[in-house]
Amino acid sequence: MSPHLRQLAFTALVASVVACGGDRDIVIGDDYQTVLDPLPASITKVDVLVVVDTSGSIRDEREAMIAAAGENLFAQLTDDLGQLPDLHVAVISTDMNTGTETVPGCTDTADGRFRTGDGMVTCPVQGAYITDAPDGNGGRVDNYDGAIADAFSCFATLGDTGCGFEQPLEAMRHALDGRYAEHAGFLRPDALLVVVLLTDEDDCSAYDPAFFGPSSDPTSLLGPRTSFRCFEFGVVCEPDRPRVGGVKHDCVPRDDSPYLTSIADYRAFLEGLKPEPGLVMVAGMMGPTDVVEVGLDPRLPAAAALVPACAIAGTEYGTTPPIRLTALGESFPSRFVFENLCDAVSASERLRRVTRATTGVMSRRPCLLGKVGPNTTTERCRAFDVLGTTRTPVEPCRGGVTSSCFVVEPSAQCDYTPSGLAATYRGQLASGHRLVVDCLPDAAN
Repeated sequence: MSPHLRQLAFTALVASVVACGGDRDIVIGDDYQTVLDPLPASITKVDVLVVVDTSGSIRDEREAMIAAAGENLFAQLTDDLGQLPDLHVAVISTDMNTGTETVPGCTDTADGRFRTGDGMVTCPVQGAYITDAPDGNGGRVDNYDGAIADAFSCFATLGDTGCGFEQPLEAMRHALDGRYAEHAGFLRPDALLVVVLLTDEDDCSAYDPAFFGPSSDPTSLLGPRTSFRCFEFGVVCEPDRPRVGGVKHDCVPRDDSPYLTSIADYRAFLEGLKPEPGLVMVAGMMGPTDVVEVGLDPRLPAAAALVPACAIAGTEYGTTPPIRLTALGESFPSRFVFENLCDAVSASERLRRVTRATTGVMSRRPCLLGKVGPNTTTERCRAFDVLGTTRTPVEPCRGGVTSSCFVVEPSAQCDYTPSGLAATYRGQLASGHRLVVDCLPDAAN
């Protein structure tokens, strides 16, 4: 039996035990996911790395995000925190060189360098990234001329002729691993790092350039040189026959890929940048992963292709399921914000929700992130009073327990989350303590 089927069988067994056990508490172990893990104290510094897909199919959404940045990023940060935080902002593209294999559009690439526009206009910024911080006397010190939104717009206007093999995670690594002198000072150990991913395709970060080799034979090991390779060699599903058409189930990153870097490596890289993993946050504006289907490539006879998961609202384009990118985000469960490009929601609202989630983490707002929806209840969660490495269970508020307990309930301050829920402690936590909450994912959400 495959690991996926064993997990399904275990979940079904647990469900039957719960059904037969009445109101008894069942500890389900790893099925719980952390949905609230506040920082030990509020922070005032944030480093934002925006990773932009430069393909033509996402042009409208990219331009809308740039246009919305003034009100829904910078103004929202100010509204939520009382003033603009101590801020660093950098922009990179998903374009990476394909090494020894020459791929049109993928040879003269930025390779993770901070982008300062499309090269046609000189942006009004003195440096490779934007800085803006309080000066300690009620003013600000910055490195740009004019409005910060205009500086960002200039940096993020990159054109739409980028490499067709998007490698946002490897570009992110190159941007942050210290290889470029002009990036020095962007990362600060006491700042929240927010990686914002805007793309309509999954990650295709390859460590072996042979992955990009040419082929016109759809039955060869690599198949035609299309982005289907990214799925075939980067994702494993049930059944594990990627070129066979049909709906796939239980899709996860292929950890033993002979070509693509594992998601675990990128998670470890991000965690290693900070003194604690709670200072890393991932925001994905991309497609959903709930339906994965393989069909025929309309451009190549007999070649396989991913069927678009959905159409980007207001455009003729679709998104492919970002299995790898979603897995990276979900590895930071209480620090992951997912915005579905196919929802009938404006780019302004998506960016507002991402910004609100960021300020929520910075200010220790008790809103739940992760795989929870509005149907999640206190009974589906467990909480801990945490001090350092000591975790003391906290009882739910129910029956005769009304104090020194926790409750999960709707909250207006959490309107930016899919659930709209907050978890609060009824009573007074001791100084330095924090409430950490795990919940069971709700399949109905």
